[in-house]
Amino acid sequence: MRRGNYYYLKNSILGGNADSVIAYGKDTDEVLVGDWDGDGVDTFCVRRGNVYYLKNSIGNGNADEVIAYGRTGDTVLSGDWDGDGLDTLCVRR
Repeated sequence: MRRGNYYYLKNSILGGNADSVIAYGKDTDEVLVGDWDGDGVDTFCVRRGNVYYLKNSIGNGNADEVIAYGRTGDTVLSGDWDGDGLDTLCVRR
């Protein structure tokens, strides 16, 4: 669940309190999820315009990688497009 730039993560499908709460990015950021470093764990990426801030761990702090890609108005998807175990970005216009 997301409220502003706070993310409430639950590691089960049961009700109750979040297992983790983190703050990342700004409340106006678009959020993507993927396994950016191939470690088998999905983490967050926030998008501002055509700049992406990728995080390789679930936690607060700075991005592990910052990249510019595509155009501000593009629709963005994330996935493992070539089967190498890493999720990357795809833009559609």
